[in-house]
Amino acid sequence: MPYQENLLTKCPVKLPRINGITGKDIAETLLILTPQYSECAARHNQLVDEINQRKEIKQ
Repeated sequence: MPYQENLLTKCPVKLPRINGITGKDIAETLLILTPQYSECAARHNQLVDEINQRKEIKQ
């Protein structure tokens, strides 16, 4: 059985750079990264769960 297509989507490789050395610069970058991380982590975790579930079914 094929995997769901959305689970096979790779996470972004190019991430925003921190544009300075202040806490504000870091916070601005984190505000951009947080949604990307959450989306990628959720997708990755679901894929791992799916693979593990299929392994259990095969056994």
